[in-house]
Amino acid sequence: MRFFKTVSLKEAMDSIDSKLDRVLEIEETLLANSLNRIIAEDIVSSIDLPSFDRSTVDGYAVKAKDIHGASEFSPIPLRNIGNGKMGEENRVEIELGECMYIPTGGMLPRGTDAMVMVEDCEELGDEILVNRGISQLSNVILKGSEIKSGDLLIRKGERITSSHIGVLSSIGMSKVKVYEKIKFSIISTGDEIIELGKELKIGEVYDINTNIFRALVEEGLGEVTSTFLVKDNLDILSSTLQESLKNAHVVLISGGSSVGVRDFTEKAIDDIGGDIFVHGIALKPGKPTIIAKYRDKFIFGMPGHPQSGVNVFKALVEPVFLNRKRVKVYGELGENIFGDPGKTCFINVRLEMGNQKLQVYPVISKSSMIRPVLEGDGYISIPDYKEGFYKGDIVEVILND
Repeated sequence: MRFFKTVSLKEAMDSIDSKLDRVLEIEETLLANSLNRIIAEDIVSSIDLPSFDRSTVDGYAVKAKDIHGASEFSPIPLRNIGNGKMGEENRVEIELGECMYIPTGGMLPRGTDAMVMVEDCEELGDEILVNRGISQLSNVILKGSEIKSGDLLIRKGERITSSHIGVLSSIGMSKVKVYEKIKFSIISTGDEIIELGKELKIGEVYDINTNIFRALVEEGLGEVTSTFLVKDNLDILSSTLQESLKNAHVVLISGGSSVGVRDFTEKAIDDIGGDIFVHGIALKPGKPTIIAKYRDKFIFGMPGHPQSGVNVFKALVEPVFLNRKRVKVYGELGENIFGDPGKTCFINVRLEMGNQKLQVYPVISKSSMIRPVLEGDGYISIPDYKEGFYKGDIVEVILND
């Protein structure tokens, strides 16, 4: 039996980074389906926005100098030569002393440089009395004033948000090029593990890890392509691992990563020709973790205890493969917390507002428990070189959501 030799969290992360060599494929998708995808090219506008001089109000297009000094006591008359129509090019040319009605968003006629709001005007047949003077460019948006043709709008590598979709819609893009999603396969192992929905017998437990790992992957905008529930059988685990690698970039094996007689993850990886480069991380909880590579794909032997598995996912899998950056807040620690020198320790915490400060309290838990994951608002990371933090210390909390 081989016993694992632990490495630091940073060493594990550096080892993974040094072995990343897969180039993600690029695919084209409809803009309507692109939310949260990673853009695979710089997006440059091919048009001006707006593409014509347009009105921002309902009113009359004028030459601003025509109505200089206009007021309620001294209105200035202009001849209305017609009504502009939405969605049509306006080829009319306005002369001195003339105006034209334009609805909000409509195209300005040539020769005009301002819009008078309809409430500042009075209609007398073909004549419009303007009771308020305005300056040039009032209530108008000029062609290209928002976006010019050739402007860089989105950089390659950005995550597409609703704001991006709005801007891309404004320049008429119906499709975008994005990187393929990182694909995961999840294998949950153990004779005692059963599927959700089945009747629970004494000695059995429901399959927590498949479902929480799936949720974490999808929260991080990855894709789960397959899941498997495998009994403690080396041959079955080896063949299942081989199958799971066919359609995934990363395989997560839950359970069986320690060094007990029925912990088969290491053996299964060896069976298929995988290269184990980490077995044991100075992380609490989460020590019995395996990291391996098979061709250009990665295999993680995750601890079977739910909190340990979640820790490893957040500490290693999430930042490297999903590029997820969790929100961090700072608060005052409400009581002493202790780590384990030589290990990076994750402590679940809850947050409360007190004395006009954000107060941070540890959630008492063990690695085999799942409820603290729900009760905690986030977690504190105690570095391997610290014994802990003291009540009153300002600490960084990494939020769960």
